[in-house]
Amino acid sequence: MKVNLGLAAHNSADWDRFQARQFDRPAATPDHECVDGMLALGHLAEPLGFDGIWAADHCGTPYGMTPNPLQLLTYFAARTERLRLGSMVLVLPWWHPVRLAHQIAYLDIVSKGRYDTIGVGRGVSKTEFDAVGVPREEARDRYAETLDILELALTRERFAYEGKIFRIPEMSLRPQPRSRDLISRLYSGSSSGPSIELNARRGLKPLFVGNKPIAEAGKEVQKVNTFRQEVGLPPCQPKNVLFMYCTPTMAQATKSEQYIAAANRDVSVHYGFGDPANFAGVKGYESYAERKAYATAVDAAAVSTGKASASPGYDQSNLMIGTPEVIIERIAASQKACSFSEITVIPQFGTMPWDEAQQSATLFAREVLPVVHTMDAPLHAAVLPDPQIRRA
Repeated sequence: MKVNLGLAAHNSADWDRFQARQFDRPAATPDHECVDGMLALGHLAEPLGFDGIWAADHCGTPYGMTPNPLQLLTYFAARTERLRLGSMVLVLPWWHPVRLAHQIAYLDIVSKGRYDTIGVGRGVSKTEFDAVGVPREEARDRYAETLDILELALTRERFAYEGKIFRIPEMSLRPQPRSRDLISRLYSGSSSGPSIELNARRGLKPLFVGNKPIAEAGKEVQKVNTFRQEVGLPPCQPKNVLFMYCTPTMAQATKSEQYIAAANRDVSVHYGFGDPANFAGVKGYESYAERKAYATAVDAAAVSTGKASASPGYDQSNLMIGTPEVIIERIAASQKACSFSEITVIPQFGTMPWDEAQQSATLFAREVLPVVHTMDAPLHAAVLPDPQIRRA
């Protein structure tokens, strides 16, 4: 099984100042130091033996702070020789589709075809939509039309498009991409039911970015494969992003509780999940208003320090926290529950210092990575199509 390193630059300690709008004083930790820490962590990926680097798409708040994942991935394409590249995820409504298609094609060229997981999503945070001047009410239409345009741009020499949002005259991508199968590399990070069905029927495979319990994700893979069967597509496997903190002893793992609590706070504030009113009346986000969609967050209650080794990996198993032995068990159990084909581990979240994240990633690479690399990642029967789903 392949294992990638997930990167984002959180300035988690700056939320109090940010929320109080005390912009007359600087952040205690400059943002560029967070980016420097993220880059230093990424520089370890290839020498430590990871298979790839994945990048997030966030701007405007202390959360994530990676305003262009393709820029970051291009940087690492130049700094590495063999690492595969992935996005977790490109938020399509924030991009002009022609500019995005060009950037995807260009990264494909300069990386010599190594951009193999093009994760996409619709976005959630009002702050981020406001920052780029895109109404959330248009998100669903923009997402669907951008997918249409990407498919045309990445599969045809000449294309044009006439939609509700975008009108593209006949044109060509120049330069043309190196790879001819880019559209088949699309993965969707959907959280709500209607989006899951839409993406499945379009042929996008699932990408779970730590946003729901592994057992629930496994059920959604079965739904996806049922929808795919109805349109003549074969079953697929998802790719999963998992939060990771690897320590020599379980006692040391308890330190992660403060980092997880901070990460929960970051996500809740950034996305506005603490108040369903943030989504009330916003077309396309009804499931968030009704609290029926999953946040992209880790759960502090998931860390039970003395019992983690006994966990079968079905509950809050996005958290790979503990000793190498515990993490190996949890990854194996999670694969059985969800049938993922590969994983991306995020070694830094919340207020975790960057040097701790490096130590964790190094221990993981030494003790866990060789074992996971030998693991099979089969498609289990539990996620195969079930006709009963359509009648449920």
